[in-house]
Amino acid sequence: MSWKAAALVAAVLVAGITVSRLAEGGSGTTTWDASRAAGFAAYLMLWVAVMSGVAVHMRWRPSSNGSLVGVLELHRIASTLALAFVIGHVFGLLIDPVKPFFSLLDAVVPFTSSYRSVQVGLGTLAEWSLIAVLLSTALSGRMAWKTWKAVHYASFPCYLFALIHGLTAGSDSQTPIAIMTYVATTGALSALLAVRMAGRDWAAAGEPGIRPS
Repeated sequence: MSWKAAALVAAVLVAGITVSRLAEGGSGTTTWDASRAAGFAAYLMLWVAVMSGVAVHMRWRPSSNGSLVGVLELHRIASTLALAFVIGHVFGLLIDPVKPFFSLLDAVVPFTSSYRSVQVGLGTLAEWSLIAVLLSTALSGRMAWKTWKAVHYASFPCYLFALIHGLTAGSDSQTPIAIMTYVATTGALSALLAVRMAGRDWAAAGEPGIRPS
């Protein structure tokens, strides 16, 4: 279900950005604006995915007698939606007439962009890290638990790459709303990881490890 929803969102984004580009002709900033919005949405979805993933690992439930199903489903949907918005973000940059510095090569090979090579390259690394994590989930039934877990840990550098990319390559990174969002999301994730690293026993005794399937 999460993959179907993500595919639908990606298709709608691509179609909407394409129509906007054709309607504007060679001028206008609609595709650029859409790409920026999609990139910001991708970051937020990635944050939700990492937060909910840590919560699943901690066996956190909305209530004392609740189920992990809702948290796990949130993790699945947010992860795939993050990729959908990444697709919209990249597609918008590729067809935008105002920002011709971004090529398909830049989208797939890190640090090849002529514009802020390192910052854009970190975004490309975040993109590939996300794809690797999602592929490990799709193939989880064929992978050993330790292998799946090792690949899934790429979620953390993925988030870090995306955060630095947004802060340094994004044209809106210095606006108050962007700064507050980055500070709040990073602070919340840091606090949750601190609780996890402190060894709080959230796991029910004897409950097996959980991985999305």
